[in-house]
Amino acid sequence: MHNENKLDKLFQKLVDNNISEKELDCLMELINSSDPDEFKNGILAKHWENVKTGNLAIKKRIKGDSEVLLQKILYKIEDIEKKKKVKTFFPQPNIGFWSGIAATFLLLVGIYFYNQNTVEISNTPITIENDPNSGVITLQLSNGTVETISENGERKITTAHGNLVASQQGNTLKYATAEAEDKLVYNTLNIPFGRQFDLVLSDGTKVKLNSGSSIKYPVRFLKGQDRKVFLKGEAYFDVTTDKAHPFIVNADEMNIRVLGTQFNLSFYAEDEDISTVLVEGAVVLYKEGADVNTNSSSQLIPGQRAAWNKVNNTMTIKEVDTNIYTAWKDGYLLFKALPFYTIRSKLERHFNITIEDRSGRLANQIYTATFRNETIEEILEAFKEDTHFEYIHEGSKITILDTNINLKKMPMKTN
Repeated sequence: MHNENKLDKLFQKLVDNNISEKELDCLMELINSSDPDEFKNGILAKHWENVKTGNLAIKKRIKGDSEVLLQKILYKIEDIEKKKKVKTFFPQPNIGFWSGIAATFLLLVGIYFYNQNTVEISNTPITIENDPNSGVITLQLSNGTVETISENGERKITTAHGNLVASQQGNTLKYATAEAEDKLVYNTLNIPFGRQFDLVLSDGTKVKLNSGSSIKYPVRFLKGQDRKVFLKGEAYFDVTTDKAHPFIVNADEMNIRVLGTQFNLSFYAEDEDISTVLVEGAVVLYKEGADVNTNSSSQLIPGQRAAWNKVNNTMTIKEVDTNIYTAWKDGYLLFKALPFYTIRSKLERHFNITIEDRSGRLANQIYTATFRNETIEEILEAFKEDTHFEYIHEGSKITILDTNINLKKMPMKTN
């Protein structure tokens, strides 16, 4: 009975758009552990009755808020469906159960928005700060409005006059090739933790964005000017050659200037270094505001990595195995002689989780491993074979416990 009341309250919060991230995780877990038939004939039936009678206890909100919330629901359902490959949550006949929940919520939201007698829809442009923990991919347009993007969706983005700006096909957003405009108009694409997405700029440059990343770029580049974009997070660039218009990526204090090349750039707020790894072509690095033609700039050749230390303001260049830094774009988590505290940050971004290490001994443990498609539980179990620890997984948080168990050294087994 307690769980039933809690389910009812949390589901109403979901409909009201009042639910927090923690409460949403709790709701999904309660639904997941409930009997599907009882849930459909209980909670869902109750809310459907409210729809039919017009007794909708729904608080006012703007359309963008519910679009973001709905996308969170769909992403969480997608994660649950993926986990079914490892663990069966429901008997086979209930395979469409989660889809039914998403459809019901969508219907409730739809009735809410399109009933003009009870709803006042805001015409104010929606502004959403980039929140990498939101679980939602967002595209901020030049007028400040924000649209949510489903990785499986299809759409066209047009101007007020109906001219095509960009089109989405699944996991790729591609901007149309057109004559350059007389002023720069920017869009910003935000990728949350746990997601990746592809972007094709109007000049044909391909950008693969890693989780927790944000890129600001012109809808059209201007003739006679550099092609400049702004990155936070991590991305792999395959730049279209255009000698008359150098391509520049700004990452905080650093600019990376290229004509046509492939390179990986990583710049997360929690990292000390701005990392540039050159795969093909040539790039020149220089500080924002400096002249690229002075001796203060540094040039890379393929196979080199430049690390700009934001704390010490120093640049280190050395030869590396580029695959270590670019494997993520092909779906791999590749760790080579990395301390656990660095691996932990990568896992948090990749799975959109938080990991609290209370063990007091794992932070500086060094690991080498390669994973692909494994769950976070499978990855942690692999690490445990090298250095034993215990952990608790609750919702989107993992706590590594302080068990005072002696370290045991043995070769690590990975795929």
